[in-house]
Amino acid sequence: MRVIKIYPSNKEQVINLEKFAERIISICNKIDVELIAYGSLILFGYTKNKSLMINDIDFLISEKAFVKIMKELDKISIKYDYSKEWPTLQITDGDLKIELDSKDFWQKDLPNEFEDFDFNGLIVKAVSLNTLRNIYKKASEVSKDNPHGNLKKFKMLWGLK
Repeated sequence: MRVIKIYPSNKEQVINLEKFAERIISICNKIDVELIAYGSLILFGYTKNKSLMINDIDFLISEKAFVKIMKELDKISIKYDYSKEWPTLQITDGDLKIELDSKDFWQKDLPNEFEDFDFNGLIVKAVSLNTLRNIYKKASEVSKDNPHGNLKKFKMLWGLK
C-alpha cells in the first residue's frame, strides 16, 4: 500500500473531499459496489506533486451499479446528477464532487492491475501507474475538453516507477 501523508496546494478542499469520499465509499461498500480510484487524486498519489489541485475525486464503477447507488443516495438525500449519454454520476455536497464513471464505457480494456493507497486515512483501490499513464495518454489524444492538460498529466507520470 502506498501511504500518502502530504497534501496538494488546496489542502483544505482535499481534506473535505476525503471526508465526503469516505461517506460515498461507505455507501458503495454497503451495497457491494466496487470503486476504483483514478484521476487527479491518484496522479497526486504517484507524483506527490504539491502544486497539483484536486477539485474532485474520480472513481470507475461497473455501469450496472449506477441504479443501486442512486437508490441509496435518494434514501439519504445526497444530491447527484446522472448522465446516461456519458455514463457518469456526479455526487455533490456544496462545492465537493465525487465523480463515478462507467468503467464499461470509459475504460473498456481496463487491465486487472491495481494498487491500494492511503491518503491520510482515506483508503482506496486505484488503477496502477501504468494504467493511469495509458488513461491520460488516451485522453490527450481523444479528449475534446482538455487535451493539453491530459498530455501534461501523462508527462508527469512518464519517468515514475
